[in-house]
Amino acid sequence: MGKRNKLWKSISVIGLAGAAGMSLSACTEEENEGEAAVAPIETSVDAVALAGEGEGEGEVISAGEGEGEGEGEVVAAGEGEGEGAAATELTSDDLAYLTHLSLIKGHLYVGAELYKAGHIEHAKTHMKHPESELYADLVPAFEARGTAGFAKELTAVSDAVNEEKGVEAVQTALDTLLAAIDTNAMAVSETSATPAEKLKLVVQLLRTAADEYAIAVVDGKMENAHEYQDAFGFTTIATDLVEGIESDELAVTDAKAATLAILADVKPHWPGLIPPETLKTEAGALYGAAAQIELLALSL
Repeated sequence: MGKRNKLWKSISVIGLAGAAGMSLSACTEEENEGEAAVAPIETSVDAVALAGEGEGEGEVISAGEGEGEGEGEVVAAGEGEGEGAAATELTSDDLAYLTHLSLIKGHLYVGAELYKAGHIEHAKTHMKHPESELYADLVPAFEARGTAGFAKELTAVSDAVNEEKGVEAVQTALDTLLAAIDTNAMAVSETSATPAEKLKLVVQLLRTAADEYAIAVVDGKMENAHEYQDAFGFTTIATDLVEGIESDELAVTDAKAATLAILADVKPHWPGLIPPETLKTEAGALYGAAAQIELLALSL
């Protein structure tokens, strides 16, 4: 419980005002309090040995089959924490559906960056995570929305990384996959593409990033590099979404500029792809940033 108390103390007043939809689930509380400690990650490429095997290279194994964030975590967009939403909700809730797709993009982004930087084992973990834990819940949504999905493209990227086919091959497969994800993302209502709704999507990504960061950094110490990297990927995708907003309306351009400034303020949370052993940054700032952006979305 000590971690949660510290987290709430660090959230700003404006963060509390806009964070009414945020809750810390009992499941994650148990994970935070009960997870095995992960060996600190050195900054060298070779020193990437983490405790444990499998998906998170030492991350907490949650109830069900998922590891750390995922499989079986039936969290609706804006409710609780963890990655993704219930499969049934993804068929009807555009925000939940788009959030799920964006989380996959976040994993892919950070996985590709790690691969390019030579952190191959870290990259393999992130690239298999979307396929093993996030994609299955989307299948009913693809069927309900009349889209084809992107199973083959996702497997191609994972194979390119796991088989270490090289940066060019990975990037080519990734470009094809991202195009397929964007095609599937079009299967939403027209109102879901408005600037206000895009900012709401950003809020969901930031809250998930904050959940991950709270697991990664505990009392200033790096406990889980995988979750740290997840949070980086989700925040990067959130920034890309904001940069892609186009409008001639003054209110929208002002909200866009304000949101980008907020996201820039939290950028120091990730000094590098491989984290240092200690960090002064905390998840509370990310929750606060999400709350501020939520207020901006509500103003449009």
